[in-house]
Amino acid sequence: MPRKKSGQIIPLPQDRVGWLMSIPERVISLRPSRKTYIILVIVGVLLLALYKKEWFIAATIDGTPITTLELFSRMNQQFRTQTINQIVNEKIILMEASKKQVAVSSSEIDQKIGELETQVGGREVFENLLTQQGQTRDSLKEQVRLQLIIEKLYANEATISAEEVDKFLETNSALLTSTDSAKQREEAKETIKQQKLSQIFSEKFQQIRQSADIKIY
Repeated sequence: MPRKKSGQIIPLPQDRVGWLMSIPERVISLRPSRKTYIILVIVGVLLLALYKKEWFIAATIDGTPITTLELFSRMNQQFRTQTINQIVNEKIILMEASKKQVAVSSSEIDQKIGELETQVGGREVFENLLTQQGQTRDSLKEQVRLQLIIEKLYANEATISAEEVDKFLETNSALLTSTDSAKQREEAKETIKQQKLSQIFSEKFQQIRQSADIKIY
């Protein structure tokens, strides 16, 4: 048998060349059929149903299942419109704030939440109240953010006179938490301000929403 010299390429026999050339065709012919894909999908679904039952079954009653699809369908019917309208309203407020260059900082939000904590008796009491109401601190921050934006948008229109404060104190002093005269006036002023802001916002918001191009699908 002749030796191979350095750098010399020894030609392959024709039968091996033919075998190598046929490899791509063999690989293509091994692709799974449509039936194989269907079987694999079915097996995958069965495995998910076995190990991730909560993805498919929400509850059972004497062995009769309530499917997750049924749960989502019912939730969609009951809460979809309400949730969409809530999101739309929030977006409208944020868009109006952006248009008028009104912004609220994180420190302002934290300060407001700190005031709320003080009013209810401290952070621990406040956290318990949030849990009872099914809220988180993050969700509360978003609510406070919207509230502060509304205040900044319409604060200039919610002016309060000394006569209004005096009249409020005459009829509502028993409802105030403060006992000091100066603090009572501040509390009364803040209460009147929030009432006016609520009324102004309600009127303005209806006008803004009606003029917006809203499509709900």
